Amino acid sequence: MRDQGAPRARRVPVVADEPLIGGDRYDYADAFEIRVREPDARTAEQFARCALEQAPWLVRWTVWIAHRHLLRVRLGPRSSPDHVSGWKILTSQPDVIHLEAVSPLLGRGVIVGRRVDPTCVVITTYVFYTRPPALARVVWKIAGPLHRRIAPYLLEHAAATENRVDPSGAMALQIRRARDRSCDMASRGTLARGERP
Repeated sequence: MRDQGAPRARRVPVVADEPLIGGDRYDYADAFEIRVREPDARTAEQFARCALEQAPWLVRWTVWIAHRHLLRVRLGPRSSPDHVSGWKILTSQPDVIHLEAVSPLLGRGVIVGRRVDPTCVVITTYVFYTRPPALARVVWKIAGPLHRRIAPYLLEHAAATENRVDPSGAMALQIRRARDRSCDMASRGTLARGERP
């Protein structure tokens, strides 16, 4: 049974111009917003990890099976610091995360999570169908309703566990940041060969 005072996710209009998806025209998009009572100190990536990787195991399993087998999404390793639940991290900043995955059956999927303010997170899902789009439309007609039920639930779950950062998610973030720093230093020539940051 759900706590009556718990934050509830609600569907909101999709932002017209999302810079992270470029000029590509999407075939489907939806957005869900969740507001919490107290400011949430987690980054967008930590919130996304909580939603996708710390949900109850049955929900995680259902999402994984749907992505992997129904939609045939090519997912990366779930334990990788460069992925969130198998989705490739393209951008991770404190207030925004941009995830992508590709399905030969459906097309390209994009998830953009934004911390609008310290008490509000909006997750937007974009689907760019493969061409010709007839089969992708049929597949999404089946998968879309499940997505629209599970996405708000995942946001509500993450909000209910507010400010609890999973050590593995935090560790993944630290590993990626350290690697990014060393790549940055190497590209600027400030890191001697073989030297660690």
